[in-house]
Amino acid sequence: MDGHSGYNQIFIAEEDVHKTAFRCPGSIGTFEYVVMPFALKNAGATYQRAMNAIFHDMISRNLEVYIDNVVIKSKSRLGHLDDLRSAFERMRRHQLKMNPKKCAFGVSARNFLGFLVHQRGIKIDKNKAKAIIDAPPPKNKKGVQSLLGQINFL
Repeated sequence: MDGHSGYNQIFIAEEDVHKTAFRCPGSIGTFEYVVMPFALKNAGATYQRAMNAIFHDMISRNLEVYIDNVVIKSKSRLGHLDDLRSAFERMRRHQLKMNPKKCAFGVSARNFLGFLVHQRGIKIDKNKAKAIIDAPPPKNKKGVQSLLGQINFL
């Protein structure tokens, strides 16, 4: 599942809202953010901390979360419905919204953050590793930098 407008679901502390002020040219005015915009330097870390706090007792047991990406994992189909229910109840309680167009339910394997996740564990997606596997060994420092530039895991 993928969070819908993830960062914008996190409210900025009232005492910090003034720190986000910006002015529009002309006579449009001055504005402040009340929800976390994508451009803040620590937005990703702040969002991850919020998700860790919300799902603290479920992480590693039946749920994994990376910023706004959530995977519900279960040992059985029947257990999966219970795990989904408890995750959705938690999301509702904290007013988290998921993007239905980016959700898949009841799948036994799925690509997640460049890794293939399935019942036997987590494996590297072969398509992601292909650039590294097929690349000739670098002959100098510039070749190493070029190889690193081709790697795109996320």
